[in-house]
Parts: sequence; C-alpha cells; structure tokens
Amino acid sequence: MLVARALRKPVVGRRHLSFFGRLFGDDEGSPAAAPTTFGSSEYHLALLGYVAQTMHPQHSLAAIVEKDTDFLMGHVLIGASQYLSPHTHADSVHASSRVATAKAIAARVETSTLEKWHVHALDYLVQGQCRNAVAVYETILRHDVTDLLALKCATELYAILGYIAWSATMPGYSHLLAMQAYALSENGDHGAAQSLADRAMSMHEEDAVALHALLHVFEVQGKHQDGASLLLQSADQWETYAVLRTHVQTHFALFLIETGRYDRVLKLLRHDILTSETMSANVLIDATQIYWRLVLAGFPADSIAIELMTQWRHVVDSHVPLTPLAMLHAHTMLSHASAPDDIRMQLAAPTSGLGDDAWDVATVAAALERSVTTFSYPDAGFSVTAQAAFAAVTAYNEHRFNDAVTGLLRVRTQAHVLGGSKVEQELYDMLLIDAATRGGQYDLAQLVLNERINAKPQSAQYWHTFGNVMRGLGDADGVDGARRMSYVLGLGQAGAGAS
Repeated sequence: MLVARALRKPVVGRRHLSFFGRLFGDDEGSPAAAPTTFGSSEYHLALLGYVAQTMHPQHSLAAIVEKDTDFLMGHVLIGASQYLSPHTHADSVHASSRVATAKAIAARVETSTLEKWHVHALDYLVQGQCRNAVAVYETILRHDVTDLLALKCATELYAILGYIAWSATMPGYSHLLAMQAYALSENGDHGAAQSLADRAMSMHEEDAVALHALLHVFEVQGKHQDGASLLLQSADQWETYAVLRTHVQTHFALFLIETGRYDRVLKLLRHDILTSETMSANVLIDATQIYWRLVLAGFPADSIAIELMTQWRHVVDSHVPLTPLAMLHAHTMLSHASAPDDIRMQLAAPTSGLGDDAWDVATVAAALERSVTTFSYPDAGFSVTAQAAFAAVTAYNEHRFNDAVTGLLRVRTQAHVLGGSKVEQELYDMLLIDAATRGGQYDLAQLVLNERINAKPQSAQYWHTFGNVMRGLGDADGVDGARRMSYVLGLGQAGAGAS
C-alpha cells in the first residue's frame, strides 16, 4: 500500500510531493505536504545514481516516466545523461527527443522557474551550444546551490570546454569529493586527488567517480601496476557500473598496453568496448585512444582501425553536434591513409567549439528573462590551436612527419582548450615523439621523452620508446639501458602479445 501510494501518478500540472510527504501526509492535496525541489524520491535516487555514474537514468527512471508521462524533471535528467554520458550513438540521438518532450510538458503543465531553466539548458546542450548551456546551469546554481543535476552538468561541460573547476559543498558529498579529486588530478595535484578519492570511496565504496579519479591518478603518473591491481580487486563492483563501465575498461586497456598484453586489449575492444554497431562519440574517443597507443607501441590493429573509421563516419554524418575532442579523434581515423575511399574524409577544424559559433550570453539572458553572468568565455587561442591540431594530424597520417612535428609543437602547450583529460591530451605528445623519431629529429624526441618520463617514470612503454630514440642517436648503451628498464617495469614479461 505504501509503495503503491508513493508511486501514484500526481495530478497533471502539480509538482511532485516529497517521498516522505506522500508516505505520511494526509493526502496529495494536503497543505502540510510541501513539495521539495523537483519532487519525487525516484528522481533523487536516479540523480544520485547518475552522479555516482553507477546507473543510467533512462533505465532507472524508465518505469516512472512511462507511468507518469508528465514527469518533467525525469525527462530532463534522462536527456542530459543521454547527451553527456551516452553509451550508444542512439542515446545521443534520443537526447533531442527528450528536449521536445520536456518543452511540450513545460508548455502545458505548471512548472517552476528552475525547471524551465533546466529545459532551456537541455535545449542548448543537445544543440551543442555548451557555453550557453553552462551559463544556464551557473545561473541555476546561483539560485539553488543544492541543485546536483546543474552541478553535475556544469562540471561535465567545464571538462568539455577545458575549465576543470568546481565546488564540493552540496548533498551527495562523497560524489562531490570524487569529482573534486578528478579536478585535482587534472590540475596535477595527484597526492591530494588520491587522498580525496580514497576518502570518497571510504564513504561510498561503490562510487564510480571516485574509482575513476584514482584511475586517472595512476595513469598520469604511469603507475599501471597499481591501476591494474585496483581494477582486478574491484572488478565485481565496477563491472556493475552502467555509466562508467566501458570507460573503466578503457583504463584497464591502457594499463595492459604498458605491459605488452596487446591480445588482451584487442579482446577488451571487441567484446567490452565496441559492443554496438555504432557506439557514442564518447566511447569512440576511448577506443581511438586505445588504437593509437597500440599502434605507437608497434602493435598492428588494422581490424580495429577499419571498425573505428566506419563508426566515426556514421557518427560524423549524423546531426548530433560533436565536441572538439571528438572531432579531432574522428579526424585521426577518417584522414588516415588506409581509410577506404567511401569512408575517408577531411574534417574542418571547429572555430569556436561544438555549436558555439553563435554563442551569445545576451541570447541566453533573453531566454531566461533575466541577466546572466558566465565564467566560461572561449579561450582566445581556440581557433588557432584547433586548426594546428587538425593540420598536424593530417600531416602525420600523410607521413609528412616534419610538418606534423611543427603543428604538434604549437598544440602541446594549449591542448587544454580542445577539451578532454590529461590522459587524452597525452596522445598529442605521443604523436609528437613518434613524428619526431620518424622524421629523424631524435634530439627533439629525446627532449619530449625526458619530460614524459619525468612525469611517468614507471611507464614501460616510454622507456621502450626511449630505447628507439637512443638507437637513432647511435647510443648503444642508452638502448640497452632503456630496454632493461622497460622490461623491469613489466613490458614483455608476459611474452609478446600475451593475453
């Protein structure tokens, strides 16, 4: 009886009452049963599951929105999660239909100002207008600092826009600690990041965001053995993380590449990561990162290349706006010399990032009917950096390695404006080292490698690459020392291509 009453569909046009209000209130019309922000407990449970990255709202809220088709914030939460954390490309496409549904509900049902703003934010989001969307979320947070959905979406957008900064003063504290840990890791404070992530996991042992932050801490420091050990020990938990499971598999693959377990990595790609005919751009970014690291480690992955080219072409040809990071990763595959004629294409570098060519705070303010302040202005150097990155990738794929070196040198200090994490941005340095080596610029390759090894002294792959550079410089002792170091750190100990 209590459960049935708790799930009863509300009167059309009325805000959802709180969970306890519905359980213990006199009736649905009782003045004593005051509504809470965005109402139902089902919404809050689904929101916490999404913020923790353990549940997809489209699944956790499926029965609720089917029963209550006017559950506005349910549709908003599902739409935002489908756009920001899609698993398949269909999720990205369906996010647009959620906007249409939310707009229709808001037009006929009494809604609060904050709910209307969430609909505006989602509308901007699915159009790829990230700066407009984040301006709305920032406005929401100035009116309600406890709005966890606005904070989650804002932090995701800060990552896309290259602004990794957020606060940890809201309910769902362990999740916020985990997000802060990730931010600290991105800003190079790995000790503090690990401490916060450990604290978050001690408060909520199934906090996928905290696990993710720890994985980044280990990856950017080259602690692949610690990372792999953590994932093996906690496999029973993270394999149930609906939102982050595929991305966690990506980190596992990166750790395995360090020790030369390439066949195992291919199995992960085929059976655990590229699990659909067309994956989302987020998943394809991860898979593309793995592909390039396999290639740069000297392992052929031609079958994966064709799969990635095919999927990227399908995603690029669709109407879903792509982030600059996604566009650049797609470009690394679609401009590849081995791409079939019906797939190969040259993508143009974005000029403002996503759908923000028409970015205008005044337009957002007019839509919200109030003044708006935003802290997410575009970096002045975005266009130049994006053009240099795209040109460098094209040159690399066309084996014009000296041109690639010139372009990648221009990118490496400004890579953050293209978005993505430090792990993803590391690919630019890896391509730079390889291009310099192939172009005979061994001194430059050594300089960049010195930086990378200083940051990741336990990286077996970097030491192996260092041996290649020493060979180019004619330093036999350097080659021997680097090869020994890479072996001691685990590369080749399990045999070539061990699974």
